[in-house]
Amino acid sequence: NGHNSHCTYCFCKFAADHHIMVLCLPSHTTHWLQLCDIGVFGPLASCWKAEVNEAGHQYIPIRKSNLLHYYHKARVCTFKPLTIKSAFAKTGIWP
Repeated sequence: NGHNSHCTYCFCKFAADHHIMVLCLPSHTTHWLQLCDIGVFGPLASCWKAEVNEAGHQYIPIRKSNLLHYYHKARVCTFKPLTIKSAFAKTGIWP
């Protein structure tokens, strides 16, 4: 957001040393870039919750050994071209 506390010398040096490009956005424009929050991660959270609930109904605990299995199922359910295009449309970036 351009606030000077977010862009310190140490931060910029770290970014440069690791070939990371830092962008400072004009104030009040981040909502245009939150299409993933609006249209993708919300549905991902819902699908994840459904997967966890389904596993719970089958008395399957979510552990390190099976977490990625259930997370992958939630991603497949969510990260579809139509879902992503819809996220762009909701923010007004894509008609």
